[in-house]
Formats: sequence, C-alpha cells, structure tokens
Amino acid sequence: MELKKTELSLCDTITKGTTQAMSDGEVIVPDIKPDILKILQVDAEASVTDRYIENGRLYISGRVDYKVLYIPDSDGEKIKSILTSMDFRQTVDAGGAVTGDNIIASAEVERVEFSATNSRKLRLRSVISIDYEICRVSGTELCTGADEDMECKYDSIDIECTTHLSSHEFTVKERIELPAGQSSISEILKADVTVTEPEYKTVTGKIIIKANADISVLYTDESGAVRFTEAELPFTEVLDAEGVGDMTVCDIDFAVLGVMCEAEEDSDGDLRIAAVDIDICADVRSTENVECKIMRDCFSPYNKTDIEREDINITRTVCRPSIQNSVREIIDVPDNVPGVAGVYNVIADAAVTKSELQGKRLLCEGRIDVYALYLTDSAENPIYSIRKEIPFSYVTECDGASGNEEIELNASVGHIGYSLNSSGDIELRCLVSVDGRLIKHDTISNIVSVETEDMPIRSGIFIYFVKDGDTLWDISKRYAVPRGRIARYNNIAEDVLERGAKLFIPAQM
Repeated sequence: MELKKTELSLCDTITKGTTQAMSDGEVIVPDIKPDILKILQVDAEASVTDRYIENGRLYISGRVDYKVLYIPDSDGEKIKSILTSMDFRQTVDAGGAVTGDNIIASAEVERVEFSATNSRKLRLRSVISIDYEICRVSGTELCTGADEDMECKYDSIDIECTTHLSSHEFTVKERIELPAGQSSISEILKADVTVTEPEYKTVTGKIIIKANADISVLYTDESGAVRFTEAELPFTEVLDAEGVGDMTVCDIDFAVLGVMCEAEEDSDGDLRIAAVDIDICADVRSTENVECKIMRDCFSPYNKTDIEREDINITRTVCRPSIQNSVREIIDVPDNVPGVAGVYNVIADAAVTKSELQGKRLLCEGRIDVYALYLTDSAENPIYSIRKEIPFSYVTECDGASGNEEIELNASVGHIGYSLNSSGDIELRCLVSVDGRLIKHDTISNIVSVETEDMPIRSGIFIYFVKDGDTLWDISKRYAVPRGRIARYNNIAEDVLERGAKLFIPAQM
C-alpha cells in the first residue's frame, strides 16, 4: 500500500563527552632575543585544528599558542616576549560513529606550568580540556497518511529538525592607530582578543553574523617602557548555510584560532599602527521546530492489516532560558604584590557549575574567573597579574518545562569595564549572560509499510463488553470495522465508553 510520507532532517547525537590532552615541550629563545633573567607570565590558549573519525576512533588535533613575557638579562631592556606554539593530539572511542558524521569540538587550557631550564631554554607544559560531540544528520521519512479507504489515527507532534551543522573559519583584518599623545611602538609583546556581543540573522540559505573582536595590544616604546592600546573591532560575516530559512534558530560558538599583530608606519613614518589579522572559527548548529501530523495507526476495514514499524529518536527544544545580570566586584590587590600603575587587560571567563530543574524553575550556579593583567610601579616586576573567582547563582522561570528535561547551558561575560579606585584596587563591571535550552527526548513508532489481506466474509453482529482502558479505536481495529459505523450502530459519541457497557459490532456492510 502506498503511504503518504514527509521527509525531515533529524540530528542524532552518537556520543559526546570531555577528555584531556597534554602539551609538553621545550622552547629555545630565538637568536634575536636576549637571555631570560626572570619569567613574568605565560599565557596559553588552545584551539582545535583538525578532527576526524577513523576505525571507530575520534581523532582530535590542536595547537596551544603560548605568550611568554620575561625580563631579559641585559641592561636597558625592561621586558621581552616569546610567542610560540605546540601541537597536541587526543583520541577517544567514537561510539559507533562513522566517517561523514559531524564533529563539534572545542579546547581550553585548564592549567599551564613553566620553568626556565637555563637562560636560553624554557619548558612549557599544559593540560587541555576538550569537549566533543559527534552528531549524525539524516533525512527521515515520517508516515503522515494512507489511502482514503483506510481508517487512520493521527497525532500532532513537535519535532526539532536540524537544518545546518558546520564550522566556518574566517579572518578579521584591521589597522589600529594609536591615540594621539601615546608613545610609538618599538616592539609588540602580545595581543589578546575576545569575541563579544554576537548576534545573527537568517535568510534563505544564509546566516549573517555580527560581533565585536575586542583586542588589547601590549607593546614597548622606544624607551623600553611598557604601553598598551585597546580597540573594539566590529565584524560581519555572511555564511552559506543550505536549508536555513527565516524561522531558523542558530546556536553559534566562536573560537579565536590565532592572532597576528605587527607594527606599521603611519603617514609620518612613525610606528603608530598595529596591523592585526584575527583568525576566528564559528561552529554553527541551526534548527527549526516543526509541528508535524503523523499517522500513529491504521487498518483496512473488513481486511487483515499488517504494519511494519521502526523506532525513531526525536528531540524537541522545550524552551530557551536566557539570564542576564550586571556584576560589580572589587579585585583586591594584595599588599605583598606590586602596585597598579595601569590596567592592561581584564579577562573574565564564566562557567556553569550546577544546573537543576525544580518544576518550571531553573536553578543555575556558576563562577566567573577573572584575570587582571596590569602594569606596575616596580622596575623589578613591570607587569603583574592577579586572579579572582566570583561565584554567581540565578533562578528563572521556564514556561513549558516539566522538570524532566535535559539542560544545556552556556555562560559568557560581556561589556567588561574596569577602573582603578582610590585604594589602588581594580573595580570590575561586567554583564554575565547564561543562555541555553531545555531539551526533551522522545521515541516515536513510525510506520514504515502497511500490507492488507482479504479476510473471509463475515456476517451477523458481535457483542462486546467494554473493559477498562478501551477506546473506540481499539475496538474498531480489533474487529476491522470503521469507528463511525460502530458509533452510529450503538448511538454513541466516539470514545465516550463506560466500563461494562455492551456494544454491538456489525461484522460487515
């Protein structure tokens, strides 16, 4: 029998988890750099460069970019930097995934250790946390109807369809001119970039993303003094995304893959321009909630009906909680560390540590890890950093939640502002955002095929006594007699059945 079907694009998570990798090696000071007297700071940022599945294993490769600030063992120079990279690789069980499945992976440095072996060599070691998810997107045909002479039972369900799943890499290029009155550049020590204030718009086959690349550039001037400049670089990218439409919802994760920063001359021939190339990766997951009327059951009146079914896993986003809150906090500068002459950069990363549903109330706890790098009033330690952990806790109402949903939340920090107060401490102002979704997983029994077979002609009337839980559909299918005919013959409304009631079932037309 020919069935009516509609094809939907469904995403099934094959496996996901967190693993750790190591980056460990020695770095030789370049010949053009002076010897190391004292290491001041080592920054480490990890990024995923490749991912693939082979022989049932997931292979993830990446790179850790190190920025080493040190005091040189030479007169007349206050601070120098070494920029270097090390690769890492990790493999995990792919959980039944195959080549062609979609892989989402991100990396973050959990801990970095460093030591100077001698004045020309240092050892760097990092522990990298890797989050990964393997998804399989496939077209699935759902049965939505059958021939007109069939008795059919329908249900309406909401299904989350995956319209697009991919990674996009692009480069933001900009030339940053130093403010008037600020010393010219002698050497750029390092540049730090954070992607903030992301937003998007979808049109047919395209995703238009907008965000800011907030950059801080640390450099030395001709006198050897440490200076810095900041800029907010807005960018717009148009991504090709087949299957995306006006009603598509996108989850986009940004990662900075690398930053190149070089000093250039301005029109007067002075080194007052920082030319930056920022490599960014955007992992995009696009979905649409589709209301679909599917055929749950059917039978051919007065015939034998055989139905073949398959179980299909479906996902539905119940709601998308979004919480924003302003945070003001004092970052105390301890008495035993150098005082603050100027704040170079404040980096704040937020993480959700606990989430729980209590009915429709979502409880969320987390922390903000704040790293403040500042210029000091000490010649021995011209630059210094301090860290502070700020806990947060929020509660929000989630309409439509039942308390059994899976919770996916991400926390981020935006609109970071800071200033020095009269006590010499750093006053932080920022906006903490917690966004995510509550997911409902379900399994539906989808009809794959229906075969009918003629039954011997019956005559007469059957008598049936209603049992607990009986519906008119169950009874009519059991005897292969249309529901409407049973209802008319017994002068009853459909599905209004009382236990023990006697029904007369006409065997044939």
